[in-house]
Amino acid sequence: MPALACLNGVFSSPEDARVPIWDRGFLFGDSVYEVCRLYQGRAWLEAEHWARLDRSLSAVRIRGVDLDALALRMRQTVLKSQIKEGIVYIQFTRGVAPRAHAFPQPPVPPTELIVVMPYDDGPTARRRIEGAAVISRPDLRWGRCDIKSTNLLPNVLACQEATEAGAIEAVLVDRDGYVTEATHSSLLWVRQGVVEASPEGTEILPGTTRQLLLRLIREEGLSFRETRIARSELAACEEVLLSGTTLELMPVVRVDGDPVGSGMPGPIARRLQTAFRRSVQRWLETGA
Repeated sequence: MPALACLNGVFSSPEDARVPIWDRGFLFGDSVYEVCRLYQGRAWLEAEHWARLDRSLSAVRIRGVDLDALALRMRQTVLKSQIKEGIVYIQFTRGVAPRAHAFPQPPVPPTELIVVMPYDDGPTARRRIEGAAVISRPDLRWGRCDIKSTNLLPNVLACQEATEAGAIEAVLVDRDGYVTEATHSSLLWVRQGVVEASPEGTEILPGTTRQLLLRLIREEGLSFRETRIARSELAACEEVLLSGTTLELMPVVRVDGDPVGSGMPGPIARRLQTAFRRSVQRWLETGA
């Protein structure tokens, strides 16, 4: 099925949707976004994505967004698209106004974009079985990484380097040599049987899939703690994991060419992958 856009309530193909050149998202990256996964035509973790979107909008002071109305338009767009397995991209900008750094006065309506597109999980599913490679790069992002904004140039450049190196992701390392997260996914690792991850704060995005994994970790009787890890220690971990909306749970088997553990996906990754699929299936069957 082809992708379908809904720009300010008007349906069209993404290629036909038009945003004025004075839109502040285009000029300044003055915008926030979310990406939801569709399973069987339903948005997975919708409430969690909506809560994070609300938080991002509040943090950057974009006003006038009706999230209940947005949810209805998203469902209408999904239904009209007839896409069952795909992703939904949602973006809000501060709106259209003559170019000036300060907010428009008086305020202008936000620009709302919804795009529903098909997603082929096949290549990623195969990598979940085999495990993936990552590289490490300096974390050059701004100081509010907890806001899901479209200011993604450092992420784009690091991800491109990963692609050129034959890796799936770039793990970001701060000035003190500690890992934060990856360019478009959360990072977790296992030491002495305990699943660990960077503490939540302004340095990382609060991942919706990461939050689900924390619940699954508890349900599986595993231990979890928030802590920091130096890049030099990462490859020595028993397991390293990536999580995200399309990645779901991805075992990392190489970091900068060095094998992680046995060089194969580990038992905790497999256990959590099974728990993840079970959680999705239960939601599809019961809505819970």
